[in-house]
Amino acid sequence: MIPEEIYKILRRQRYQIDNHTAVKLCGWVRKKMLEDKSCYKSKFYGIETHRCIQCTPSVIWCQQNCIFCWRVLPRDIGIDVSKIKEPKWDEPEVVYEKILAMHKKIIMGYKGVLDRVGEKKFKEALEPKHVAISLSGEPTLYPYLDELIKIFHKNGFTTFVVSNGILTDVIEKIEPTQLYISLDAYDLESYRKICGGKKEYWESILNTLDILKEKKRTCIRTTLIRGLNDDILKFVELYERAEANFIELKSYMHVGYSQKRLKKEDMLQHDEILKLAKILEENSSYNLIDDSEDSRVALLQNENRKINPKIFE
Repeated sequence: MIPEEIYKILRRQRYQIDNHTAVKLCGWVRKKMLEDKSCYKSKFYGIETHRCIQCTPSVIWCQQNCIFCWRVLPRDIGIDVSKIKEPKWDEPEVVYEKILAMHKKIIMGYKGVLDRVGEKKFKEALEPKHVAISLSGEPTLYPYLDELIKIFHKNGFTTFVVSNGILTDVIEKIEPTQLYISLDAYDLESYRKICGGKKEYWESILNTLDILKEKKRTCIRTTLIRGLNDDILKFVELYERAEANFIELKSYMHVGYSQKRLKKEDMLQHDEILKLAKILEENSSYNLIDDSEDSRVALLQNENRKINPKIFE
């Protein structure tokens, strides 16, 4: 089901994999456990970094081939994506249990350095409260995503779902705690160049933008690449069309397999991200309210759809 070459690479990258579901320890969880440093989601939205699971129910399945993606893409190693078939999808209850079990297995590794982590933090990490369904692949391809989200909510989790926005009908149905739509292109030409998608996919993304105003809590994330999509004014019309609650402007990061497709110089410095955020602020209904230099990301809020950015105070 998962080609052996890709499976081996993912395992070397410390993915825990069971059928189509995968969990990987976020680098920020590691920093929180060992250095007591929190991620930008903690700064922006109030979540507890060490109590967050990074996971996916569709580990290698995605309609796009984004050049900035740090994950291994089939084309990176000469695999014909058309030959990768859909798996036999597990029921959402099964996926939920697998995610928790794989995460616990990872966290238990810190028991050997309890003197560095601290018993309190270790116990809290074993009782996660947040789940980021964003590790790799496109989560909306999992046919029971709505049910999976509801199971997490029923068990006291907050959910962050990151989608490419292509499957508008699924986006309409799901209600995660916060819905992210990745918008990394401003027209069809830039979409083909950056995301490797088809015309019909771009049209679907535009349809998804039109329904975001109906959702409870939404964020558009734009990954900025020098010289490709860093003219932020080209995005203004799309941002205003979507009326999302928040926008995150984030620099491309030169890590993982993206290093085979882009250069280190394609990353923007944090001061450049802030300059783009200020330009957007001056030309839209979005105001800059926070930023994180470590992650080279700025958070802007829609003045016409204000909500408290902090899910937890």
